[in-house]
Amino acid sequence: MQYSSINLSGLLFTSLFSASVAGANFGGPDSVDNTLSEQSTDKRSWRDDLSQSGVSLGADYNAIGFTSANGSDGNRVNTSGGVARFYGQWDIIELDTSNIGSLVWKVEHRHAYSDYPPKDFSFISGLSGEEGLGYIGLIQPAFNDQGARLTNLHWKQRLNDGKTSIIIGFQDVTDYVDTYALASPWTAFSNLAFQTGSGAMGLPDDGLLALSAAHMVTQNFYIVAGLADANGRSDIDEVFKGFETLFNKDDLFTTLEVGWTASQEQIYTDNIHLTYWHIDSTFNDDGSTRHSAFASQGLNYSLSYFATPQLMPFFRGGFSLEGDAALYDVSVSAGLGYFGLGAPTHNLGVAVNWSQANKEAWGTNDSQSVIEVFYNMQFGEFIQLTPDIQWINNPILSTESNAFVFGVRGRIFI
Repeated sequence: MQYSSINLSGLLFTSLFSASVAGANFGGPDSVDNTLSEQSTDKRSWRDDLSQSGVSLGADYNAIGFTSANGSDGNRVNTSGGVARFYGQWDIIELDTSNIGSLVWKVEHRHAYSDYPPKDFSFISGLSGEEGLGYIGLIQPAFNDQGARLTNLHWKQRLNDGKTSIIIGFQDVTDYVDTYALASPWTAFSNLAFQTGSGAMGLPDDGLLALSAAHMVTQNFYIVAGLADANGRSDIDEVFKGFETLFNKDDLFTTLEVGWTASQEQIYTDNIHLTYWHIDSTFNDDGSTRHSAFASQGLNYSLSYFATPQLMPFFRGGFSLEGDAALYDVSVSAGLGYFGLGAPTHNLGVAVNWSQANKEAWGTNDSQSVIEVFYNMQFGEFIQLTPDIQWINNPILSTESNAFVFGVRGRIFI
Protein backbone atom coordinates (compact mmCIF):
# COMPACT_ATOMS: atom_id res chain seq x y z
CA MET A 1 0.00 0.00 0.00
CA GLN A 2 1.32 3.48 -0.86
CA TYR A 3 0.80 6.71 1.04
CA SER A 4 1.12 9.97 -0.88
CA SER A 5 1.21 12.32 2.10
CA ILE A 6 3.39 11.63 5.12
CA ASN A 7 4.42 13.71 8.12
CA LEU A 8 8.21 13.41 8.33
CA SER A 9 10.75 15.20 10.52
CA GLY A 10 8.04 17.11 12.33
CA LEU A 11 6.95 18.86 9.12
CA LEU A 12 4.04 18.07 6.81
CA PHE A 13 4.97 17.76 3.16
CA THR A 14 3.42 16.03 0.20
CA SER A 15 4.98 13.66 -2.32
CA LEU A 16 8.53 14.15 -0.98
CA PHE A 17 9.79 16.29 -3.83
CA SER A 18 9.74 19.89 -4.96
CA ALA A 19 6.22 21.08 -5.63
CA SER A 20 7.17 22.50 -8.99
CA VAL A 21 8.70 19.25 -10.21
CA ALA A 22 7.18 15.89 -11.06
CA GLY A 23 9.86 13.22 -11.09
CA ALA A 24 12.02 10.89 -9.04
CA ASN A 25 13.17 12.27 -5.69
CA PHE A 26 16.66 10.85 -5.22
CA GLY A 27 17.85 13.22 -2.48
CA GLY A 28 17.65 12.37 1.20
CA PRO A 29 15.79 14.32 3.91
CA ASP A 30 18.69 16.79 4.29
CA SER A 31 19.07 17.73 0.64
CA VAL A 32 18.29 21.40 0.06
CA ASP A 33 15.23 20.85 -2.15
CA ASN A 34 13.65 18.41 0.32
CA THR A 35 14.41 20.67 3.29
CA LEU A 36 12.75 23.56 1.50
CA SER A 37 9.73 21.52 0.42
CA GLU A 38 9.17 20.41 4.03
CA GLN A 39 8.78 24.00 5.18
CA SER A 40 5.11 24.55 4.44
CA THR A 41 4.74 27.83 6.31
CA ASP A 42 3.02 30.76 4.66
CA LYS A 43 5.53 32.92 2.78
CA ARG A 44 5.75 36.67 3.20
CA SER A 45 5.08 38.62 0.03
CA TRP A 46 8.74 39.08 -0.94
CA ARG A 47 9.44 35.36 -0.54
CA ASP A 48 6.34 34.51 -2.50
CA ASP A 49 7.50 36.82 -5.29
CA LEU A 50 10.90 35.09 -5.29
CA SER A 51 9.21 31.70 -5.36
CA GLN A 52 7.24 32.70 -8.43
CA SER A 53 10.60 33.48 -10.07
CA GLY A 54 11.99 30.06 -9.17
CA VAL A 55 13.96 31.12 -6.07
CA SER A 56 13.33 29.32 -2.75
CA LEU A 57 15.13 30.33 0.44
CA GLY A 58 15.33 28.86 3.93
CA ALA A 59 17.27 29.28 7.16
CA ASP A 60 17.41 27.62 10.54
CA TYR A 61 19.31 27.59 13.82
CA ASN A 62 19.94 24.31 15.63
CA ALA A 63 21.21 23.88 19.18
CA ILE A 64 21.89 20.70 21.15
CA GLY A 65 23.24 19.59 24.52
CA PHE A 66 24.12 16.22 26.10
CA THR A 67 24.97 15.10 29.60
CA SER A 68 26.00 11.78 31.12
CA ALA A 69 27.04 10.70 34.61
CA ASN A 70 28.96 7.80 33.05
CA GLY A 71 32.09 9.27 31.52
CA SER A 72 34.93 6.92 30.58
CA ASP A 73 36.54 7.50 33.99
CA GLY A 74 33.26 7.51 35.91
CA ASN A 75 32.75 11.29 36.00
CA ARG A 76 29.92 13.45 34.65
CA VAL A 77 30.59 14.73 31.15
CA ASN A 78 28.71 17.40 29.19
CA THR A 79 28.77 18.96 25.75
CA SER A 80 26.74 21.44 23.71
CA GLY A 81 26.86 23.31 20.43
CA GLY A 82 24.96 25.04 17.68
CA VAL A 83 24.66 25.27 13.89
CA ALA A 84 23.25 28.14 11.81
CA ARG A 85 22.30 27.35 8.20
CA PHE A 86 21.19 29.35 5.15
CA TYR A 87 20.15 27.43 2.05
CA GLY A 88 18.34 27.92 -1.19
CA GLN A 89 17.59 26.80 -4.71
CA TRP A 90 17.20 28.84 -7.90
CA ASP A 91 15.31 27.02 -10.66
CA ILE A 92 16.67 28.53 -13.87
CA ILE A 93 16.17 26.16 -16.80
CA GLU A 94 12.93 24.50 -17.95
CA LEU A 95 10.73 25.91 -15.21
CA ASP A 96 7.32 24.23 -14.79
CA THR A 97 8.63 21.06 -16.43
CA SER A 98 10.12 17.82 -15.14
CA ASN A 99 13.56 18.70 -16.52
CA ILE A 100 14.40 21.65 -14.31
CA GLY A 101 17.99 22.87 -13.97
CA SER A 102 18.77 24.47 -10.60
CA LEU A 103 21.54 26.23 -8.72
CA VAL A 104 21.64 24.91 -5.13
CA TRP A 105 23.54 26.30 -2.14
CA LYS A 106 23.89 25.87 1.60
CA VAL A 107 26.24 27.75 3.95
CA GLU A 108 26.61 27.06 7.66
CA HIS A 109 28.34 28.12 10.85
CA ARG A 110 29.07 25.33 13.33
CA HIS A 111 30.26 26.17 16.84
CA ALA A 112 30.58 24.71 20.33
CA TYR A 113 29.18 26.21 23.53
CA SER A 114 31.21 23.90 25.78
CA ASP A 115 34.93 23.03 26.03
CA TYR A 116 34.51 20.57 23.19
CA PRO A 117 31.73 20.07 20.64
CA PRO A 118 29.16 17.23 20.59
CA LYS A 119 31.08 15.55 17.74
CA ASP A 120 33.92 14.81 20.22
CA PHE A 121 31.64 13.63 23.02
CA SER A 122 31.87 9.90 22.36
CA PHE A 123 35.40 8.58 22.18
CA ILE A 124 37.26 11.78 23.01
CA SER A 125 38.91 10.22 26.11
CA GLY A 126 42.45 9.23 25.31
CA LEU A 127 42.52 11.28 22.10
CA SER A 128 42.63 14.85 23.40
CA GLY A 129 42.94 14.38 27.15
CA GLU A 130 39.34 15.41 27.89
CA GLU A 131 37.08 12.78 29.39
CA GLY A 132 34.27 11.57 27.15
CA LEU A 133 32.03 8.53 27.00
CA GLY A 134 34.68 6.05 25.86
CA TYR A 135 32.27 4.90 23.17
CA ILE A 136 33.53 4.03 19.70
CA GLY A 137 30.96 5.96 17.75
CA LEU A 138 29.75 9.48 17.06
CA ILE A 139 26.86 11.34 18.67
CA GLN A 140 25.76 14.28 16.52
CA PRO A 141 28.89 14.59 14.35
CA ALA A 142 27.19 17.47 12.50
CA PHE A 143 27.60 19.61 15.65
CA ASN A 144 31.31 20.42 15.56
CA ASP A 145 33.29 23.64 16.02
CA GLN A 146 34.39 24.07 12.41
CA GLY A 147 33.07 27.60 12.05
CA ALA A 148 31.93 28.93 8.66
CA ARG A 149 31.58 26.26 5.96
CA LEU A 150 30.13 25.67 2.51
CA THR A 151 28.14 22.44 2.33
CA ASN A 152 26.50 22.84 -1.10
CA LEU A 153 27.18 24.92 -4.20
CA HIS A 154 26.24 22.90 -7.25
CA TRP A 155 24.15 22.59 -10.37
CA LYS A 156 21.35 20.01 -10.36
CA GLN A 157 19.89 18.99 -13.69
CA ARG A 158 16.85 16.75 -14.10
CA LEU A 159 16.46 14.88 -17.38
CA ASN A 160 14.31 12.20 -18.98
CA ASP A 161 11.04 13.64 -17.60
CA GLY A 162 12.52 13.80 -14.12
CA LYS A 163 13.65 10.16 -14.04
CA THR A 164 17.33 11.13 -14.19
CA SER A 165 19.27 13.61 -12.05
CA ILE A 166 22.85 14.81 -12.46
CA ILE A 167 24.59 17.01 -9.89
CA ILE A 168 27.99 18.64 -10.37
CA GLY A 169 29.78 20.94 -7.94
CA PHE A 170 30.29 21.06 -4.20
CA GLN A 171 28.06 18.50 -2.52
CA ASP A 172 27.29 16.83 0.81
CA VAL A 173 27.61 13.15 -0.06
CA THR A 174 25.12 12.19 2.67
CA ASP A 175 22.42 13.87 0.54
CA TYR A 176 22.51 10.96 -1.90
CA VAL A 177 24.36 8.07 -0.20
CA ASP A 178 22.49 5.48 1.91
CA THR A 179 19.54 7.79 2.62
CA TYR A 180 16.34 6.97 4.50
CA ALA A 181 13.64 9.01 6.19
CA LEU A 182 15.20 9.15 9.69
CA ALA A 183 18.79 9.90 8.65
CA SER A 184 18.61 13.64 9.43
CA PRO A 185 20.70 14.81 12.43
CA TRP A 186 18.54 17.94 12.61
CA THR A 187 15.17 16.25 13.17
CA ALA A 188 15.73 12.54 13.88
CA PHE A 189 18.31 10.26 15.55
CA SER A 190 21.47 11.71 17.10
CA ASN A 191 23.69 8.62 17.03
CA LEU A 192 25.64 8.04 13.81
CA ALA A 193 24.73 4.35 14.06
CA PHE A 194 21.21 5.37 12.91
CA GLN A 195 22.32 7.97 10.35
CA THR A 196 23.98 7.70 6.94
CA GLY A 197 26.47 4.84 6.79
CA SER A 198 25.53 3.31 10.17
CA GLY A 199 29.11 3.88 11.37
CA ALA A 200 30.30 1.21 8.95
CA MET A 201 31.06 3.61 6.10
CA GLY A 202 34.17 5.78 5.77
CA LEU A 203 32.59 9.18 5.12
CA PRO A 204 34.69 12.18 4.03
CA ASP A 205 33.90 15.85 4.72
CA ASP A 206 30.52 17.31 3.69
CA GLY A 207 31.30 19.99 1.10
CA LEU A 208 33.23 18.14 -1.60
CA LEU A 209 33.77 18.78 -5.29
CA ALA A 210 31.82 15.88 -6.73
CA LEU A 211 29.78 14.43 -9.54
CA SER A 212 26.72 12.34 -8.72
CA ALA A 213 23.99 10.85 -10.89
CA ALA A 214 20.79 8.90 -10.35
CA HIS A 215 18.39 7.17 -12.70
CA MET A 216 15.14 5.26 -12.47
CA VAL A 217 15.92 2.08 -14.44
CA THR A 218 12.30 0.92 -14.20
CA GLN A 219 9.24 2.21 -12.38
CA ASN A 220 10.61 0.76 -9.14
CA PHE A 221 14.34 0.04 -9.54
CA TYR A 222 16.92 2.81 -9.44
CA ILE A 223 20.67 3.37 -9.41
CA VAL A 224 22.71 6.16 -7.76
CA ALA A 225 26.45 6.72 -8.27
CA GLY A 226 28.89 9.33 -7.00
CA LEU A 227 32.51 10.38 -7.39
CA ALA A 228 33.91 12.92 -4.91
CA ASP A 229 37.22 14.48 -3.86
CA ALA A 230 38.20 12.58 -0.71
CA ASN A 231 40.65 15.34 0.30
CA GLY A 232 38.09 18.12 0.03
CA ARG A 233 37.35 20.41 2.99
CA SER A 234 34.16 22.34 3.59
CA ASP A 235 35.80 25.23 5.51
CA ILE A 236 35.00 28.50 3.75
CA ASP A 237 38.69 29.35 3.28
CA GLU A 238 39.56 25.81 2.10
CA VAL A 239 36.62 24.58 0.06
CA PHE A 240 37.70 25.93 -3.34
CA LYS A 241 41.06 24.18 -3.00
CA GLY A 242 39.01 21.14 -4.00
CA PHE A 243 39.84 21.94 -7.62
CA GLU A 244 43.52 21.49 -6.74
CA THR A 245 43.20 18.39 -4.56
CA LEU A 246 40.79 16.61 -6.90
CA PHE A 247 43.03 16.88 -9.96
CA ASN A 248 46.45 16.74 -8.24
CA LYS A 249 46.02 14.16 -5.48
CA ASP A 250 43.47 11.94 -7.23
CA ASP A 251 42.10 10.50 -3.95
CA LEU A 252 38.43 9.69 -4.37
CA PHE A 253 35.33 8.70 -2.43
CA THR A 254 33.20 6.60 -4.75
CA THR A 255 29.78 5.04 -4.25
CA LEU A 256 27.36 2.90 -6.20
CA GLU A 257 23.85 2.18 -4.93
CA VAL A 258 21.13 -0.01 -6.37
CA GLY A 259 17.68 0.01 -4.87
CA TRP A 260 13.97 -0.68 -5.10
CA THR A 261 11.25 1.75 -4.12
CA ALA A 262 7.49 1.46 -3.95
CA SER A 263 7.19 4.62 -6.05
CA GLN A 264 9.41 7.39 -7.35
CA GLU A 265 7.74 9.89 -5.03
CA GLN A 266 8.81 8.00 -1.89
CA ILE A 267 12.29 6.74 -2.68
CA TYR A 268 13.75 7.27 0.78
CA THR A 269 10.71 5.99 2.72
CA ASP A 270 9.46 2.73 1.14
CA ASN A 271 12.89 1.55 0.09
CA ILE A 272 15.35 -1.34 -0.11
CA HIS A 273 18.91 -0.58 -1.19
CA LEU A 274 22.49 -1.88 -1.21
CA THR A 275 25.36 0.62 -1.29
CA TYR A 276 29.00 -0.06 -2.18
CA TRP A 277 31.55 2.55 -1.09
CA HIS A 278 35.30 3.03 -1.49
CA ILE A 279 37.64 5.71 -0.17
CA ASP A 280 41.31 6.07 -1.02
CA SER A 281 43.89 6.59 1.72
CA THR A 282 43.98 10.28 2.70
CA PHE A 283 46.57 12.30 4.61
CA ASN A 284 46.97 15.80 5.98
CA ASP A 285 49.77 18.09 4.83
CA ASP A 286 51.90 17.08 7.85
CA GLY A 287 51.66 13.41 6.87
CA SER A 288 49.15 12.41 9.53
CA THR A 289 46.16 10.26 8.59
CA ARG A 290 43.02 12.20 7.74
CA HIS A 291 40.24 9.76 6.85
CA SER A 292 42.17 6.53 6.34
CA ALA A 293 45.74 5.25 6.25
CA PHE A 294 44.72 2.51 3.84
CA ALA A 295 42.25 2.25 0.99
CA SER A 296 38.93 1.22 2.51
CA GLN A 297 35.70 -0.22 1.15
CA GLY A 298 32.47 -1.77 2.34
CA LEU A 299 28.79 -2.51 1.81
CA ASN A 300 25.75 -0.96 3.46
CA TYR A 301 22.15 -2.12 3.32
CA SER A 302 18.81 -0.57 4.23
CA LEU A 303 15.18 -1.62 4.38
CA SER A 304 12.44 0.80 5.41
CA TYR A 305 8.73 0.91 4.65
CA PHE A 306 5.46 2.32 5.96
CA ALA A 307 3.59 -0.59 7.47
CA THR A 308 0.75 1.84 8.25
CA PRO A 309 0.31 5.53 7.36
CA GLN A 310 2.13 6.40 10.62
CA LEU A 311 4.46 3.50 11.42
CA MET A 312 7.75 3.01 9.57
CA PRO A 313 9.98 0.11 10.71
CA PHE A 314 13.54 -0.12 9.38
CA PHE A 315 16.47 -2.53 9.31
CA ARG A 316 19.89 -1.11 8.40
CA GLY A 317 23.60 -1.66 8.78
CA GLY A 318 26.85 -2.30 7.01
CA PHE A 319 30.10 -4.19 6.69
CA SER A 320 33.57 -2.68 6.35
CA LEU A 321 35.34 -5.11 4.02
CA GLU A 322 38.83 -3.64 4.38
CA GLY A 323 40.70 -0.59 5.61
CA ASP A 324 40.52 1.70 8.63
CA ALA A 325 38.15 4.44 7.43
CA ALA A 326 34.97 3.08 9.06
CA LEU A 327 34.35 3.02 12.80
CA TYR A 328 32.92 -0.51 12.68
CA ASP A 329 33.63 -3.76 10.89
CA VAL A 330 29.98 -4.70 11.38
CA SER A 331 26.94 -2.58 12.28
CA VAL A 332 23.36 -3.84 12.60
CA SER A 333 20.40 -1.58 13.45
CA ALA A 334 16.66 -2.08 13.78
CA GLY A 335 14.00 0.39 14.79
CA LEU A 336 10.88 2.30 13.88
CA GLY A 337 9.52 5.76 13.41
CA TYR A 338 6.03 6.69 14.54
CA PHE A 339 4.85 9.84 12.76
CA GLY A 340 2.07 11.96 14.21
CA LEU A 341 2.26 10.56 17.76
CA GLY A 342 0.40 12.85 20.15
CA ALA A 343 0.01 15.57 17.50
CA PRO A 344 0.22 15.65 13.70
CA THR A 345 3.67 17.26 13.84
CA HIS A 346 5.14 15.12 16.67
CA ASN A 347 7.33 12.14 15.73
CA LEU A 348 8.85 9.31 17.77
CA GLY A 349 11.92 7.27 16.88
CA VAL A 350 13.16 4.12 18.65
CA ALA A 351 16.15 2.02 17.54
CA VAL A 352 18.81 -0.43 18.71
CA ASN A 353 22.28 -0.95 17.24
CA TRP A 354 24.96 -3.60 17.71
CA SER A 355 28.43 -2.86 16.40
CA GLN A 356 31.82 -4.53 16.24
CA ALA A 357 34.82 -2.20 16.25
CA ASN A 358 37.01 -1.91 13.16
CA LYS A 359 40.13 -3.79 14.22
CA GLU A 360 42.38 -2.03 11.70
CA ALA A 361 41.36 1.33 13.16
CA TRP A 362 41.10 0.53 16.88
CA GLY A 363 43.22 -2.58 17.42
CA THR A 364 40.22 -4.47 18.81
CA ASN A 365 37.12 -6.14 17.45
CA ASP A 366 35.15 -5.93 20.70
CA SER A 367 31.45 -5.20 20.40
CA GLN A 368 29.08 -2.67 21.97
CA SER A 369 25.41 -1.77 21.64
CA VAL A 370 23.20 1.29 21.95
CA ILE A 371 19.48 2.05 22.24
CA GLU A 372 18.21 5.51 21.33
CA VAL A 373 14.77 7.09 21.75
CA PHE A 374 13.86 10.58 20.53
CA TYR A 375 10.61 12.53 20.40
CA ASN A 376 10.53 15.38 17.89
CA MET A 377 7.87 17.96 18.77
CA GLN A 378 6.88 20.95 16.67
CA PHE A 379 5.26 24.00 18.24
CA GLY A 380 3.60 26.36 15.81
CA GLU A 381 5.20 26.85 12.41
CA PHE A 382 8.79 27.65 13.35
CA ILE A 383 10.00 25.76 16.45
CA GLN A 384 10.95 22.15 17.15
CA LEU A 385 12.14 20.58 20.41
CA THR A 386 13.53 17.04 20.62
CA PRO A 387 14.42 15.27 23.88
CA ASP A 388 16.72 12.29 23.36
CA ILE A 389 17.80 9.35 25.54
CA GLN A 390 20.55 6.83 24.79
CA TRP A 391 21.76 3.74 26.65
CA ILE A 392 25.20 2.52 25.60
CA ASN A 393 26.06 -0.99 26.77
CA ASN A 394 29.75 -1.91 27.05
CA PRO A 395 31.36 1.25 25.63
CA ILE A 396 34.65 -0.21 24.48
CA LEU A 397 37.04 2.57 25.59
CA SER A 398 35.38 3.16 28.97
CA THR A 399 35.88 1.83 32.48
CA GLU A 400 32.08 1.91 32.84
CA SER A 401 29.95 -1.05 31.73
CA ASN A 402 27.05 1.24 30.77
CA ALA A 403 26.57 4.89 29.83
CA PHE A 404 23.25 6.73 29.95
CA VAL A 405 23.13 9.88 27.83
CA PHE A 406 20.42 12.54 28.04
CA GLY A 407 20.07 15.24 25.44
CA VAL A 408 17.80 17.90 24.05
CA ARG A 409 17.84 19.53 20.60
CA GLY A 410 16.13 22.74 19.55
CA ARG A 411 15.49 24.06 16.05
CA ILE A 412 14.11 27.40 14.84
CA PHE A 413 13.45 27.62 11.11
CA ILE A 414 11.90 29.98 8.61
